[in-house]
Amino acid sequence: MSLLHTVNKSAFNGDTLRNCLAICQAEHSVLLIEDGVYGALKSSPCRKQIEQLSAKGVSFFALAVDVNARGLGNMLAADVTLASDQDFVNLVIQHTATQSWY
Repeated sequence: MSLLHTVNKSAFNGDTLRNCLAICQAEHSVLLIEDGVYGALKSSPCRKQIEQLSAKGVSFFALAVDVNARGLGNMLAADVTLASDQDFVNLVIQHTATQSWY
């Protein structure tokens, strides 16, 4: 089953992203939204986990409007893809289920 995880909490202020990453498997995708986009930074405390999971087939995205609103565009890790609002819709359609992490 392909699963889309959406995370809206900063990786610097809690364990929401870390808990999400603990259950991610190949074919899952993680979309970071709102303050969750801080988890996409090169300096994120979850950086190593994201690199490892990316190598195993987990896809990582950050919502572009939220990244831009926070001025983080040039600080994102290489394995995180910017996603438009339309990309968000497409990700929901492409996956069997969506799990929101709040």
